Amino acid sequence: MKRIILLLFISLFVAGCGHKKKVDLIVINANIYTVNEEFSKAKAFAVHDGKFVAVGSNRYIKADYKSDNVLDLKNSAATIYPGFNDVHCHFTSLGYALLKVNLRGATSYAEMVERLKKAQQEHNLTCVLGEGWDQNDWTDDSSMPTYDRLNEAFPDIPVILTRVDYHATLANRVAILQSGMKDNGTGLFMEGSGAQLSNVTPKYSREEVAHIVLTAQKKCFEAGLTSVTSMGESIRSLQLYDSLYNSGDLKMRIDAYLSASRSNMNHFTAPYTSGRLRVSGVKLFQDGALGSRGAWLLKPYSDAPKTRGIHVTSDETFRAWLKWADERGFQVATHAIGDAANRNALDMYGEILKGENDRRWRIEHAQVINPEDMDKFGQFSVVPSVQPTHCTSDMFWAAERLGERIEHAYNFKQLMDQLGWIPTGTDFPIEDVSPIKTFYAAVFRKNVDHLPEDGFRMDEGLTREEALRSMTIWAAKTSFEEDVKGSIEPGKYADFTITDRDIMTIPERDILSTRIVRTYVGGELVFK
Repeated sequence: MKRIILLLFISLFVAGCGHKKKVDLIVINANIYTVNEEFSKAKAFAVHDGKFVAVGSNRYIKADYKSDNVLDLKNSAATIYPGFNDVHCHFTSLGYALLKVNLRGATSYAEMVERLKKAQQEHNLTCVLGEGWDQNDWTDDSSMPTYDRLNEAFPDIPVILTRVDYHATLANRVAILQSGMKDNGTGLFMEGSGAQLSNVTPKYSREEVAHIVLTAQKKCFEAGLTSVTSMGESIRSLQLYDSLYNSGDLKMRIDAYLSASRSNMNHFTAPYTSGRLRVSGVKLFQDGALGSRGAWLLKPYSDAPKTRGIHVTSDETFRAWLKWADERGFQVATHAIGDAANRNALDMYGEILKGENDRRWRIEHAQVINPEDMDKFGQFSVVPSVQPTHCTSDMFWAAERLGERIEHAYNFKQLMDQLGWIPTGTDFPIEDVSPIKTFYAAVFRKNVDHLPEDGFRMDEGLTREEALRSMTIWAAKTSFEEDVKGSIEPGKYADFTITDRDIMTIPERDILSTRIVRTYVGGELVFK
């Protein structure tokens, strides 16, 4: 009788195994944040054909699924989240930035020149390109620089240096003259006034640009990113992306916003999706950046009473682009930092959007908002797209620019309350590509040195749950993709990121030490 019972049990077990569904990947014994509506957790999931097919307990997944590829995290500290999503970046620019001399963190003009000299000598450069300088970090003189020292250090070869915010450029006299422009006496160019300097910069072949794009992708995967929204794209870059997707080399999910060029206006008649590429909107500008006093303010700068910043795009041109986007079904994302820029963008959006809607037009940065204008985000259903590390980069000098208006700046909590959700990003390569730094800055309002000790205006910080949602499900919602990605749920793309620790529970000071262990896109391991 015992033998009969044993044989019956074995036969039932074998029969049960035979009914298990074969899948491509199973993950078990994991600490999983699904980031679903309930913000529930799970221990295991199954992936097939690039999507999650089941999420739940170890027992459930083991009972119903089998795979030749099983990842057992053995109940370690490793933690899984939906793939991180950066809602505002410049994807290819990240690759280009790696080819330039890094000037970030330089504490003086002299240190910047020394870095440039060293790079020129080591690589025998015939044109020196640098990016990331910030006069606010210079301890000897924080005024906007001129080209005198560059002319002295580099009298014979062109030097072109982009400010950290990409809204100002410093060039030496050689570069200016070789570009075909007249010497302006300072070498400093604000906003797009130095565009002609591109005549001097190296020209890359298609193969070289492809390598630059894939280098950017590698950096993103290393940071745990599986999706990005890339701002200011051209026809040429989109064609290259398509080609790299077709060859299987490009795997990143990209939501592309077009640059506001005449060629784009004439070429594109409607948004489109091609595989993992979504061309969905147009990127517009209202003003420049706060650090270079290009942000457009309602009243003069507190530390420069003769200027209110720069109104970059005329109302006539801006309105024409809004009409173009409205007629063709494109989203709009407008760079607006100063309170005048935000007011103007919101009011002009309102002329078309009228009231509540589901167009998901966006304001990028939304740094300084006059209290009279805050409710307009809710009134016109405008999505505030913010970059928390901008706040922690600016916080030590922003009050000098704004005075009492600092109380109306970087107000993430108030912005989130307008629609009940808020997406975040980095604006890389202007800021570091790391979503972990985004999370830390959003929640604790401190920089990488854990300063200020009590955080910067903590009443405007997000909770850990809000911060995680902002770079996963809310980021997906920004691009109308909340039904296909942004959470770990059956039927959604199997995009997920594994860290070596749980950023939702570990002590604050340990968060910035978090490592990305693995990154998956569509169930495929793209970084380990």
